[in-house]
Amino acid sequence: CLLDNDPWGYYIYSVIKQGSINLAYESRRMAIPAARFLGLRSNDYERCQLTPSVQIKLNDQDIKRARQIAQYPWFANKKPWQKELDLMLKNGFKLEVEALISKDVSYVTEEYVPARLEEGNFLD
Repeated sequence: CLLDNDPWGYYIYSVIKQGSINLAYESRRMAIPAARFLGLRSNDYERCQLTPSVQIKLNDQDIKRARQIAQYPWFANKKPWQKELDLMLKNGFKLEVEALISKDVSYVTEEYVPARLEEGNFLD
């Protein structure tokens, strides 16, 4: 899944992978357990040498949502996800996938995603 580096992107990923909490009776049928998060991560700001203009300050609702998501069983028991959420909160900003276009229009399709796949650099 290629999603934003924000609580809502992480939530969308969790619904794709685990199913919806609100539709628990349908979750198994609607989930894609093999899904992986290829999207933007907090360390991509430095790793991809992005500029400050792409930073979006976390608001109170983002912070609250990130803390809620960190408690979901499928995130709470995974250190890489806890590190990711902690770093986003520590940074105080989020990133949208569109931030990668600031590098080049084809950066996402020709460099970012192929490198993630080749390196196995994703969150599960």
